[in-house]
Amino acid sequence: MGRTTGRTAAETRHQVLRAAAEVVAERGGSAGLEEIATRAQVTKGGLLYHFRSKESLMHAVAQQLLDEFEHEVETALAQEDDDAPGRLTRAYARATLASAADAERTRRATTLLVHLQTDPAVAAMMQADAERWRDRLLADGLDPLVATLAIAAADGICMAPLYGDAPLVDDRERVLAAVLDLTRR
Repeated sequence: MGRTTGRTAAETRHQVLRAAAEVVAERGGSAGLEEIATRAQVTKGGLLYHFRSKESLMHAVAQQLLDEFEHEVETALAQEDDDAPGRLTRAYARATLASAADAERTRRATTLLVHLQTDPAVAAMMQADAERWRDRLLADGLDPLVATLAIAAADGICMAPLYGDAPLVDDRERVLAAVLDLTRR
């Protein structure tokens, strides 16, 4: 399978990352480069042109997930209409709860992250990202207990469907408002 005519290197790279995420979410660490290349509609050589090894591909997939969430939070932050303490915490909660609206996406992303974290380097990358978020959220001007409660609530609500939990209140807007209200007291 040769290079797809008209596809740029960036588009091919994106296609490989998407295929890798799908295959790893489905098959875990046993996903092979051949299978990923086939899903991406590139040759194994084409895949290796963009990612020198399976390890570098998995690191790029993990980084893409982190970057996507960062972008979602930054987008929500840009929509925050006040400068009161807790802007970042509210944006984090908004982004997290918005992603929770798509339970299948949440399931796929979580499954993918679990598989990716079996690589110690990816686990370290994820830990560093979590620490960076922790530092940013602590600098957000809220009482750390309030920030912890708001973030834990948003994260928990996002993950609940993975465990078969149905929310006690099935109105996302009311739940979001209650979480955001925690940050404004």
